[in-house]
Amino acid sequence: MPFVWDIAFVEIFEGDSGGFDIVIGNPPYVRQEMIVPPMLDPRDFGGENSSRWKEQKKAYKEKLQRSVAAAWPRFFQYKPGSDTFRKPDGKSDLYIYFYFHALSLLNPQGSFCFITSNAWLDVGYGAELQEFLLRHSHVKLILDNEVKRSFAQADVNTVIVLLAPPDDRRERGLDQIARFVMFKKPFEELARAKVFKAIEAVTERQSTPVYRVTARPQRELLEEGLESETDEESPTPQKRKSHGPLIKTARYIGNKWGGKYLRAPDIFFTILEKGKGKLVRLGDIAEVRRGFTTGANEFFYLEPTGKPAPAGYLHVRNGAGWEGEIEEEFLKPVIKSPRECRSILIKPEDLRYKIFMCHKDKPALQGTAALDYIRWGEAQGYHERPSCKGRPRWWDVGVREFPNIVWVKSINESHRQALIPFDALVDQRLYEITYRDSFHLNLILNSTITILMKELSGRVNLGEGVLDTAVYEANRVPVLAPLLLAAAGATSLKDAFDRMRSREILPILDEIHQPDRRALDEVVFDVLGLTAGEREAVYEAVIDLVRARLERARSV
Repeated sequence: MPFVWDIAFVEIFEGDSGGFDIVIGNPPYVRQEMIVPPMLDPRDFGGENSSRWKEQKKAYKEKLQRSVAAAWPRFFQYKPGSDTFRKPDGKSDLYIYFYFHALSLLNPQGSFCFITSNAWLDVGYGAELQEFLLRHSHVKLILDNEVKRSFAQADVNTVIVLLAPPDDRRERGLDQIARFVMFKKPFEELARAKVFKAIEAVTERQSTPVYRVTARPQRELLEEGLESETDEESPTPQKRKSHGPLIKTARYIGNKWGGKYLRAPDIFFTILEKGKGKLVRLGDIAEVRRGFTTGANEFFYLEPTGKPAPAGYLHVRNGAGWEGEIEEEFLKPVIKSPRECRSILIKPEDLRYKIFMCHKDKPALQGTAALDYIRWGEAQGYHERPSCKGRPRWWDVGVREFPNIVWVKSINESHRQALIPFDALVDQRLYEITYRDSFHLNLILNSTITILMKELSGRVNLGEGVLDTAVYEANRVPVLAPLLLAAAGATSLKDAFDRMRSREILPILDEIHQPDRRALDEVVFDVLGLTAGEREAVYEAVIDLVRARLERARSV
């Protein structure tokens, strides 16, 4: 039976209370692709991979979206029976729906407390919740802990969120102050009234030995998350003026609350201030895209065996046991694993695989070894795989421009981006970057300043300590404008690059002590005008962020 709060607690919602005094919860964490109708069995619809079951999942998610919109009709522009309302992001984790529904259960004087994954603070699907809270609620406290995870059983990092009851009819939230608190000791050591009274009195930023607080006006937080326009002639993106009617009409695309206001050290804000006119979002100057997905790696990825082959051919084998010769014109170098990005320069000898890259129809391939290989693949059923089946030619992964830099999207201890000085393609486990001045951009991407920005721009919601960046997050990472670096320190930059390209990049806690890295950083620091103390603060911040990320993963 469905649970209807208004009926089950009619005395609460129809009486003088108008809702609950307090709502406390730890809702389930369920990724969007795993959200299913709880009362249905997929076996009754042909199994989990059947089209009928997928239709049921889609219909259930649409009901969830409609239910949230009905709870807050003004914000979601909802009218009963209409399908044209503003829908919550379909990629939302299930707990996002719990936020909206649980907030609707409060009375006007109530209190709200949830402990959930911290992902919504930084990922795209958290934008609607952020905007709703900024406009209609009061973000009293968002609490995190850099030394200890809350749950040993769940591989996610969590935050504790304290909110005021929303008012869907008015934008009262814009006059409130949001406070983000990062504790430096376990919660159980600090759960005292005087600690929270001190935190509630903070109006800007304050750091003590036991916590760090960032207090921001919610109106400013909303303006920071509005969609911006870029002036291509400027080294930095020009933010829209969002005062007046634009705060009503400009689209809110989200902000990095976790990175900026929980994890960010003071030096981050110093860099932003001194970097005005010098920093640019990576995606505003370069093309950043995800590497390709083959749909059948054991067919497309081929490893040279070293055996002799006729001129124009290469002897290769794949992961399914096939071995033979294929024309070299259909085999391109591919960077498949982060382990192949050992230094800041990709070397051909470090690449293990070739990718089968063929854009021709079968009639044009008559008499070729490539056609024989395609037919072998069809005999194995690769052409029936979903990713392959939808292509005009199942064996053709598409024409790709060769990138000149590779970005490692998932980081543990070692940060590295690598220059690609020859034609090579990139697997979906990595990102491709294309930029005309690849030499200077690659140096910037490997500077400690960019490592700091990447630590704060990525997501750390997984408990294993991995830092992960989505494509849109990589596009938004602030970097020094390459044209400024090109005009400074030409000799020292070349020397630093020559030394760094010949060695493996070390774990960051060791890497920041290397003389060649320090030489590279000095040029970047000079351009930004950082003092000696601020330069050391950059290194300390990176050490603290990486160490906290890894140690927190080991805390349970």
